[in-house]
This record gives sequence, C-alpha cells and structure tokens, in this order.
Amino acid sequence: MPDGPFNRIYRLFSGNEPAEAVRLLRLELPDHTRRVFSQGYQLVPDEREVTAGQSPQADRVLASLGLDLQYLGGEQAIAADDTPLIVSVAARLGLLMRMLGMSWTHLSARWSFGVKTTRHQLIKAEFADVTSQCSQLVLQWEMRIAAQDFQDAEEDHWQITLLTNRAEKLMGGHGYLLGATHTLSYLSMMIYSLHGKTTGHYAMPQRDSVGEVV
Repeated sequence: MPDGPFNRIYRLFSGNEPAEAVRLLRLELPDHTRRVFSQGYQLVPDEREVTAGQSPQADRVLASLGLDLQYLGGEQAIAADDTPLIVSVAARLGLLMRMLGMSWTHLSARWSFGVKTTRHQLIKAEFADVTSQCSQLVLQWEMRIAAQDFQDAEEDHWQITLLTNRAEKLMGGHGYLLGATHTLSYLSMMIYSLHGKTTGHYAMPQRDSVGEVV
C-alpha cells in the first residue's frame, strides 16, 4: 500500500464527519480488504431506520457518530498484508487532527482571565506540540510504507493514544458530550482494536503500571 492511499485516508478522517469518512474509506479499499476485520466485526455507517418497537443500538457512542458495529461471524477474513494496520494508523492520526480542530474552535469562543483562551501561551504550546508530533508520525509512516518496515508499530499506536488523550483534554468537560472529542477518542480506540493490533506479527512491548517500557 503506497503512501498515496495513506495520506488520502488520513485526510478522510481529518476532514470529514466520522460516518462519511468510514463510508469513503470502504469505497477506497478493494473488495477483499473490506472483509478483513478483527474477530468477525466491521465498522460501517449506520443506515438503519429505527421504527417503533425496535430496540435502540447498543453502542450509543458509535450511534451518535452515525456508525454501527456489525458482526460477520463465520464470514471473517484474515489479512494477507499490512493494509489494516496502515489504515488504522492513518485513520487514527486523521481523527487526532480533527479533535485538535474541534478543540481549537471550542476554545476560540472562550475567555480565561480576560484573554481569549487560545491566546494563552500554555494552550498554544500544547496545540503546537501535539500537531507537530502528529505531522511527524505522518511523515514517519510515509517512510515506513516506502521501506515496508512496520517493526515497532505498536509503539506508534501507543504514541497516537497518548497524543489523543492530550487532544481530548483540551476541550475540558465539554469534550465528554456525545459527538465531542471524547467520542472521537473512543472511535480511535475502536479502530485500533479492530484493525491496528499487531501482536500477531510484531511483538508488543511490555509496560509497567505507568506505561513505561520495561
């Protein structure tokens, strides 16, 4: 999978609502790849019409994003290449940038100590640092794909998780509203769980109670 599709998937998730990004992603992938899911599950746009008497979707967080988690059961397939891993990284980085944009828009309308919140040096520094690290990971994965070197991919997923946690905190308590940054963080971990786990191919590092590699 060349770096062109990686960047397109990254832009899909940074520039579109999650349901639209997932729909476009499924169009982006070849038929045989669409059927590669973890434990028989797939993430799809929720196009069901709920009628009277029907029970609501179990996962309210995904439902708030217009998404659904479907179970394929015996139809599950096994990935023959690293495409699911690459897709998961691109999608999670795109969601990270979307979270930063959402937080910046939210904070731009708020004031702290008589100054717009986004003008505080600590806030600007946090946005700049997370954005810089995200851009660095995008560049790093362009090189990984060119070299077909996916060793230590779990470390990159761990870094994305840490950056995502920082991004969702920027919105404060408002981030916990359905559809806000915490919801996107939940989706990011769902994508990792479905497509990003690499323990079957690349060793996962052992960490202590505070997350340090041991």
